[in-house]
Amino acid sequence: MEAETAADNPRPWLLVWLAISLLSLGLVPLFDLDEAIYAQTAWEMLHGGDWLVPQANGIPFFEKPPLFYYLMDASFVLFGTDAFAARLPSLLFTLATAGLLLHAGRRLRGADTGWLAALIFLSMLEVGVLAHAAILDAALNFFLAATLICWWLWCRHGRRRDLWLAAAAMGAAVGVKGPVGVVVPLAVIGLELLISGRLTATLRAIHWPPVVLLFLLTATPWYLLILWRNGPGFLWEFLMVHNLGRALHPMQGHGGRWFYYLPVVAVSVLPWIALLPKMARGLGAGAEAARSQRFLLLWTVVTVVIFSLARTKLPHYISSIYPAVALSIALHIGPRLRRLEAAATLLLLLPLVLLIGLLPWLWPWLTGLAHHPRAIAALAQPIAPNWHSAVAALPLAVALGWLWRRRTPVALAAVGIMLQTAVVFGLLPTASAVMQGPKLAIAGIIRQLPQEIPVFSYDLNAPSISFYSDRRYHILLDRTGRERLAAMQPPFALVLRSEARSALPKRLRRLAPVIDRGGYLLLLVR
Repeated sequence: MEAETAADNPRPWLLVWLAISLLSLGLVPLFDLDEAIYAQTAWEMLHGGDWLVPQANGIPFFEKPPLFYYLMDASFVLFGTDAFAARLPSLLFTLATAGLLLHAGRRLRGADTGWLAALIFLSMLEVGVLAHAAILDAALNFFLAATLICWWLWCRHGRRRDLWLAAAAMGAAVGVKGPVGVVVPLAVIGLELLISGRLTATLRAIHWPPVVLLFLLTATPWYLLILWRNGPGFLWEFLMVHNLGRALHPMQGHGGRWFYYLPVVAVSVLPWIALLPKMARGLGAGAEAARSQRFLLLWTVVTVVIFSLARTKLPHYISSIYPAVALSIALHIGPRLRRLEAAATLLLLLPLVLLIGLLPWLWPWLTGLAHHPRAIAALAQPIAPNWHSAVAALPLAVALGWLWRRRTPVALAAVGIMLQTAVVFGLLPTASAVMQGPKLAIAGIIRQLPQEIPVFSYDLNAPSISFYSDRRYHILLDRTGRERLAAMQPPFALVLRSEARSALPKRLRRLAPVIDRGGYLLLLVR
């Protein structure tokens, strides 16, 4: 291996990633729906004092266990109630997952492999996106990675502590997001043991009492308490609706074909897509090396298959595979990339550099491609990218040039970090202004209203309005909602989409909206 220069040392680039992430974490407000509803749930838990039953907008919210809300509340207490604090737990869990890969790489191959695995992981596009998102997946991915890595280290080295940590981490994964925390790791572990022919011997080698106890201690406390307090109705909603229901039926319009996750993986691992074939390398090597590589490949494939079979699909559902992908590449990458790998990366990313750099000039053409009424209304706002997007593309272009010159793994990781930077600073502000700008304007007006004026929404759930206005609103739906509105006495405020205005009672349809922007209306009925 050629002598390592300062530029090819992974450690400084880890600090670069951290600095950029901290600077950009609160750059834009929280997005609807998931970010805002999780932050609103944590806020209501903090200010309402009910630490057992999550509530969103005053309604019990049993979609997810509360562990992540506790962490978000701790961040709110330390840093204030804003987007930075809401997203900080995700950033910290992403860093912790990188630390796991550093530890795993060091024990499997050596310190250099560990540092490189951590950097590869952090430089993947989807990993950077999730580190900036106030959702549960970065936390879930940490505990799933801890489960599978600690299990594998126990299989390799036989240290009982690794097995205990795996059991505790799997329980914590259940505490973060429910049954998926146990289904995914057990499927990966079980299939690997069957393929290797070690199932019976491994089951006999496990000292079960402490393993089961640690799992139950980390997995079950909240479930038992909420069952005691709310009865079996909670279990029905949580297990049958939000878990089994998502597997059997597409929820909230989030469906997809069987190949849905193939393009998701291709985009999410950027800029490392040209190196994915390296995951198959080493399968024919020595017994232990081949088994480790097979385990990482199974971790990836089994996870993708499980979520491909589920009817509800979202890009981040398979994000627990990226630690495995990063570690697998780090174990088998050479000191220099092949020219073909570097060329493929350049060909894939150069169009993105041009898109981000030329976005202010391409914007009128791009907005003309919209056909859905909601998209047309959102893009009709007087918003356009400015020179910031062009500037954000420059570091990515420089990094691509450095990659072609150096062709090292660290240079490719630098491309990934600059890609994340270009997306966060070049694209995200415009996306936020288009998607969240109208709701932030509505929240600003509602925040100034006297507390005795109630706020309602009609056929609209936009928790960012509640979070940024510091006010709960009552959601009215369909015919029952129209009847309530017809009988309601002023004063009150009403938030709705422009397309729903025609369904309102006649007296409300005639009102001039206080805000009519981007497909959203705010009516003040006095």
